[in-house]
Amino acid sequence: MILKGVSLLVLAGGKSSRMGFPKYLLPASGGTVTDHIIDRLGSMFSEVIVAGRGIVMNRTDTRVVEDVRIKRTPLVGVLSGILAAENPRVFAIGCDMPFVRKQLIRRLVFETVSDVVVPVVRGYFEPLCAVYSSSAAKGIQRYLDAGGSKVTGFFSSVTVTEVNESAVRAVDPLLESFINLNTPRDYAKWSSAAAE
Repeated sequence: MILKGVSLLVLAGGKSSRMGFPKYLLPASGGTVTDHIIDRLGSMFSEVIVAGRGIVMNRTDTRVVEDVRIKRTPLVGVLSGILAAENPRVFAIGCDMPFVRKQLIRRLVFETVSDVVVPVVRGYFEPLCAVYSSSAAKGIQRYLDAGGSKVTGFFSSVTVTEVNESAVRAVDPLLESFINLNTPRDYAKWSSAAAE
């Protein structure tokens, strides 16, 4: 079932300093980690967007969007995706988060519509696995104009719906959706598990 009114936004513009290699290009079965995420989740959405700087994707089912600002922060990727999306909302996911659960995405999408719908895990927001409405764009732009860069830094200026940890664990008991591939060791561990 396609989630109506929501686009998939894969954020691929990070510095990848700890990995030492652009994360969106990390090899995986059938292509890259980014391909793996799109192959798993793309059928849930009417539109798939990959946002970043100088991104090249050899796919016909994906639209590549260039970051609209020079500043290197995932928040610029979120803004770029929101502005480019054909739908009024996007589900944003980092390109280094290959374990996100479809049930969690549905839980977030079907939550009360607000500017941001974000999981709260272990007391912290998980803004790179969240739903953003186009109505959040102005708040993000004002925050970036003021010199901000933290992904959650604009939350105080918009409406935010928090999905608490117990609700998250109901669909993702081990919280695997929030595992990142930050280092070569993380990637090696994921690659070996994916090959099994």
